[in-house]
Parts: sequence; structure tokens; C-alpha cells
Amino acid sequence: MSSEAVTNDSRPKAWGKLIFFSFLIWVFGWIVGPYIENNISTYKQIAQVVEERDIDSAAYMYMDSVGSYDGEYYLSDSFKHSKRNDYGMTKAFFAGILSCFMILWFGWRFMMN
Repeated sequence: MSSEAVTNDSRPKAWGKLIFFSFLIWVFGWIVGPYIENNISTYKQIAQVVEERDIDSAAYMYMDSVGSYDGEYYLSDSFKHSKRNDYGMTKAFFAGILSCFMILWFGWRFMMN
């Protein structure tokens, strides 16, 4: 089998993977993300405060200035003073980290072949 035949056979597979993973990104962005935002109380509260105060949260995320650091400080400080215990280094936080590593492992194990 020539090298040309190998590349021609692998091209449709590569395009299929590209389309499939683009679809997965779309699903997480438009279906899973809003579902999580609407069903986890902490995210719901953050979204409510952002909407009420007309905050451009993307600007805070991509801006390297004192204002972005102040915003992060005020947000985390408000959670501390509200006597909440569902933020920070919780079981859910570590479960999220573990699930990210599992997704990475899955990708390297099965998708990089």
C-alpha cells in the first residue's frame, strides 16, 4: 500500500473528527453551559448580579488591569462574607478538576491515534 493511499484513507476520518469535535464544542457552548448556569445556584447568582449591574464580564476576563483584579476580589469577598460553604476547594471543585483530566486522558488515549 502506498503512502498516497494511506493519506487518502485518513483524510475523511480526520474531517469526520473535526466535524464531530466542532459539534461537541457547540453542544457544550449552547446546551450544556446554559443548563449548568441555570441549575447551579452559584452560577445563577453570579449571572443575576452581572445582569443587574450591567457588567461586561468578558471585559474583566480579558483585561489585564487593576479593575479586573478588584472585580475578582470583590466577587470572592462577597462569597466569604455571605457565610456560604459551596465555593472554593470543595468536593465539587475537585470533581470538576478530575473530570477535566479524564477528558484530556480520553482525548489523548483514543483521539490522537
